[in-house]
Amino acid sequence: MYFVAGATGNVGSQVVRKLSESGVGVKAQTRSSTGGKVAELQRLPGVEIVACDLMDKAGLAEALQGVKAVFLVCGNAKEQAQMEINVIDAAVAAGCTYLVENGTHAGYTNKDSPVEFGRHHWEIEEHLAKSAGAMKWTVLHANWFMSNHLGDIFGTLPNGAIVYPLKPEDKAQLVDPRDVGDIAAQMLLDSDPSKYHGLHLMISGPDVLTWSQIAALYTEELGRPIEMATCSEPEWVAAAIKGSGFEHWLAEAAAHNFKVIRDGGFLHTTSPQLLALAPPRRTMKEWIAEWAPPLF
Repeated sequence: MYFVAGATGNVGSQVVRKLSESGVGVKAQTRSSTGGKVAELQRLPGVEIVACDLMDKAGLAEALQGVKAVFLVCGNAKEQAQMEINVIDAAVAAGCTYLVENGTHAGYTNKDSPVEFGRHHWEIEEHLAKSAGAMKWTVLHANWFMSNHLGDIFGTLPNGAIVYPLKPEDKAQLVDPRDVGDIAAQMLLDSDPSKYHGLHLMISGPDVLTWSQIAALYTEELGRPIEMATCSEPEWVAAAIKGSGFEHWLAEAAAHNFKVIRDGGFLHTTSPQLLALAPPRRTMKEWIAEWAPPLF
């Protein structure tokens, strides 16, 4: 039996799907037992929905009974460190043998990070290393997700532009979150996870693209001109708060990613261990072809 925390998210849901396809039993943790995403998971063979708050230690202790391995991902929140620590502690107490945690960008995961959720992840990973005991563990660090483009916080894509506090020539090696899910599932299913124990492993997509090249891919798929436009970082933060409902702290933290992109921080390649296991294969061209026409 496997346990996936954050099972309705972009990464967690793919982990559930891949585990289900492999024929194993999966406990899929969600905050609610209803909703469209939950219904999709319920239809998968071998999947049991576990509606449980990650702040509920007793509920987690019950949910993790009989579980062999855990995938841990959690949305960015003020309580994120405590929520993930609760899962780690429950997994150790239940005798789980392996846990894979979905980290954030390794470059800003530290105690004094300017990014609040970077500090959260530092706390989580420090606790994991000190408290895991006999449980093996791995942390995954993915590049910027392709799905971040779904935000379109200025609402400009229908009007012919993508807008970011970046230059058209800035570039990154974006990754589809489903590729991260595929990798995590394969790691959980591995008969000998000890070879990944204690490692921090990187994941990137197959292509390096500039923002002008991304705009060109939208142009090709949508059949109308899409340009890359540059805004200021404060403008992006304000739009994220007003247009997309970000809390101020989260908008400020997310905006730090643009500095990382400008500095070339999202150009690292996938760790060799993961390329051998399940190399990321989905391209930005394919992602735009899948998502852009229905939405824009």
